Amino acid sequence: MILKELEKLLLEFDLKYKKKSVSPRTGKTLLHRSGRGMDFKESRVYNYGDDIRFIDWNVSSRMNELYVKVFHEETDRQINLFIDVSKSMDFKASSERTKFFIAFQILAFFTLLGVQSGDRINLLPYSDKLHSIKNNIKSKAQAYKFLKDLYSYSCIDSTDHSIPFSYLKNRAKKNSISYILSDFANLNNLDTFKSVLSLHEVYAIRVFDPIEELSNQDLLKNFFIRNMESGKSGNLSSSFNLDGNKLDQFFRNNLLDIRTNSNLSKELIRFLLK
Repeated sequence: MILKELEKLLLEFDLKYKKKSVSPRTGKTLLHRSGRGMDFKESRVYNYGDDIRFIDWNVSSRMNELYVKVFHEETDRQINLFIDVSKSMDFKASSERTKFFIAFQILAFFTLLGVQSGDRINLLPYSDKLHSIKNNIKSKAQAYKFLKDLYSYSCIDSTDHSIPFSYLKNRAKKNSISYILSDFANLNNLDTFKSVLSLHEVYAIRVFDPIEELSNQDLLKNFFIRNMESGKSGNLSSSFNLDGNKLDQFFRNNLLDIRTNSNLSKELIRFLLK
């Protein structure tokens, strides 16, 4: 299901982290800070401006003074992984590997890396709608179960590239980290979603077949083909370069372009360390 080269890379990351970490509870080390996590820490005297929802009425009644509950701060991150499952992702030409296969491998890598770091993972496949959402994955057993289901997905429908941004804008917890894996073909205008970048840390990973880089050449424009998403036939036309320019302007350094014949482990190391 996941390539051997990526399994090896995950093991290397895990070993390096353990050597540097004092605590085996990766991503969950308790800090001497207070917040609104789920684990109760203590009760203290109410201060002006404290949220009245956290008043500890039992302690307050005993002490004849207002006390509020204090919780350990949640230090694990929320990571949203969006993957395009539309028909265009089933394309392959110069490589034996489809765009969906490569996108899935990268998604699986980030899922398992997040789990072993103690993060909470959301898997969000989409095409012209959001499909079966898997929330708050925190164990390898959960991760492998949901990844297995996703691996057997049939690429269907057309793509609405606004869906991940709408989800982040309207439904996602603030300050999450998100990766969008897609070919971003025929990309619509993203300017209306610029506010999302101030609320979340968002990365785009564009997967494409090497032949798509040549699709704007005059010779190839004479080819008569069927569009994978619309089903309509016609001369080959491509928005590949235009889509790339839109992504560059919107995501800037938070963009990874990756070919279906790439060495994934090298590309991911370069991306993670830049």
